Order: sequence, then C-alpha cells, then structure tokens
Amino acid sequence: MNAQVSQTDAPGQEQTLTSTIFGQVTTKRVIYNRSRGWFSGGSREDIPLAHVTSVRLDTTRHLLGGILLALIGLPMALKAANSNSMQVIGVLLVALAMLLLWGSPTVYVNTAGQDKSRSKGLPWQREQANSFVEAIRQQLVQRQ
Repeated sequence: MNAQVSQTDAPGQEQTLTSTIFGQVTTKRVIYNRSRGWFSGGSREDIPLAHVTSVRLDTTRHLLGGILLALIGLPMALKAANSNSMQVIGVLLVALAMLLLWGSPTVYVNTAGQDKSRSKGLPWQREQANSFVEAIRQQLVQRQ
C-alpha cells in the first residue's frame, strides 16, 4: 500500500492526511497498526491526536546476525564442490543477511499515558514509515 494523501474542503470534518501500512493519520486521530512486525500484522489502535505526545522513527539493524549469516552463506553459495541445494541455502542465507544489515524502519508512537507502541516494517517500507511519522509531526506542531 502506497502512502496516500487526501484532503476535503469541509470544515470540522475528519480528513485523512496519509495512509500507509503503518496506519492512517487524520486531522483528529491516528489509526495505528501497533505491534506490527515482519511476520505479524499487529493490532489496530485508534489514538486521538490530543493524546499523542511524540513520534519517533528508528532504523533497526542486526549487525552481528547479518555478518554471521553472510560469513556462513557466502562460502556455501560460492563453493563449486557443494551440491546445488547447499548453494541455494547459501544464497538464502546471504539474502537474509542483507535484509538484517539493511535495517528495518520502526515507528514508535508515545501517548500521554506513556504508552510506547511500536510498529516494524520491512526495509523497503522506510519511505512509508517516514511519511507516516512526518504526518503525525505536522499535526502535533499545528496543535500547539
């Protein structure tokens, strides 16, 4: 799902500012996919904008795991004496190592009750995470 931005001209009505895989930001609330991860969809949480105190975007990288998988996978993938199945496993390990080293975007939304909810995306979803965070920040600045 690509980031979508739309606005209507009716005053007082809720307007959707952006919609991404991390959630939606409207003029009145944040609809957030909390506890989302690589293999889990998470759960939907509606937070009024008045309760949101801060938002943060981090990039989570697993250097040790990525380097270890690359060191194991590269010799397996490149060694001609290995069977085809071992070479395929080596290529898969190297691909996973690249994902771990590339890093995943993680969005944290903090509310007035000090509830920090996180949502993690895949490495190529960083632009959607940035769009989601910037829309929330824009609403927080306008609120002040």
